[in-house]
Amino acid sequence: MSYLFLITALVLNSIANILMKLGATHLGDLDGIAVGEIVYKFITNWRLLLGLFFFATNVILYVLALNKLNISMAYPVMTTGGFLIIAIFSILFLKEPFTIFQGIGIVLATIGITLIAYRG
Repeated sequence: MSYLFLITALVLNSIANILMKLGATHLGDLDGIAVGEIVYKFITNWRLLLGLFFFATNVILYVLALNKLNISMAYPVMTTGGFLIIAIFSILFLKEPFTIFQGIGIVLATIGITLIAYRG
């Protein structure tokens, strides 16, 4: 069950980051506007609010995973797995630039996360 908590936390963390990015692009220019207006923009931005909800849920599930798993395995899986999901999403759906070095990094990160998580 701990691995299920970890994988679910990883996915929710990735979705939260993606929603934060999408929400941030809808905030507009915040320079020179009052704090109250900035707060209003934040609390009326459903992408940001949903992202915060997923972050909170991610933390709960991650703590449940850490109850049984070694942090020396769980944290690298969490961070690298999130990086991989976000990198692929940003390339495919946000049309962010992609270089050969990023491709090599994604392959190496995938190999690394596999080796760290392997319980041979």
